[in-house]
Amino acid sequence: MERETDDMMVERGMQNSRAHLSAGVTTVRDCGARNNVARRLRDLSTAQLFDCPRVLVCGAPITPSRGHFWFCNGEADGPDGVRRRARALLNEGVDFLKVMASGGGTAGTDSRRAAYRADEIAVAVEEAHRVTKRVVAHCLSAESIDVALEAGWTASSTSISSTRWIARNERCDCPSYCGSRSLRHAHAADGFRRLDLLRTLEAPTADEVREMGELELKVSTKLEFVRRLHGLGAKIVAATDAVDDFGDYALGLELLVDAGMTPAEAIGAGTQRAAEAIGLGDSIGALSAGRIADLIVVAGEATVDLSGLRRPRLVMRAGRIVSDPAEVNESK
Repeated sequence: MERETDDMMVERGMQNSRAHLSAGVTTVRDCGARNNVARRLRDLSTAQLFDCPRVLVCGAPITPSRGHFWFCNGEADGPDGVRRRARALLNEGVDFLKVMASGGGTAGTDSRRAAYRADEIAVAVEEAHRVTKRVVAHCLSAESIDVALEAGWTASSTSISSTRWIARNERCDCPSYCGSRSLRHAHAADGFRRLDLLRTLEAPTADEVREMGELELKVSTKLEFVRRLHGLGAKIVAATDAVDDFGDYALGLELLVDAGMTPAEAIGAGTQRAAEAIGLGDSIGALSAGRIADLIVVAGEATVDLSGLRRPRLVMRAGRIVSDPAEVNESK
């Protein structure tokens, strides 16, 4: 990322967008990009200069100095600094705000601790809601979830992503260790009980399943995590960090089924519930009169078996066929 120019990243984003679209993803919410990269990609998509999903962007995520994703150039400190940064982003036309409420994979940050105080996060929520925009918080730690709740993170226009309930007394040398420990930690159990305060929670992603060391340990840990969340009634939205395998969206839905959801519930997590989470629930996410015609055609009965979602037979975005494997095969 540091070696590539913004122009190169836009080109890469165009390639990745096409991969998502051919996999049946017609809308994406990009939760953090350097400078104006994501907005440029969104504008290209809006102008229909190439086939890709519609794109919602937050621009550079709001983060403390040298915090998680600081290299995207969205650093802000203290309530006044966060307010200025939030207003600047909103004035630039972002679709929502992203706040790094805890550390993450960025070197030098601490995923066990909250990165911001409640009063700092509250001003970001206030500024977004003032112009009817949504807010997403990156919360790996249990402490950061507490801070987000204290800051008023209970409105339908707020959501939490990357949750692992990592506690302060846990080492975080590798994610598989902290992921398995956090499930057993008392604070995590309390967090589960308080989930009725949260409107939307993004599921651990398919990419996370690949990242965390031994696959068997990680899968069993994450599936149990989602199973407990689902059992408590959390509104789970299918998501993906899309670090390497753009377009591999179906795997995340299959994992939700492994975690105890029905195929229909998993599809809902990637369609209607996802649309509601990003503020487009009235226009996309379901097939009904008056909505935008986004749809995919798959082999088999998807509400019984999700395997057909891996290779859509046809993808339509806003009433226009944008990916038809039959046409691709004929051209060959």
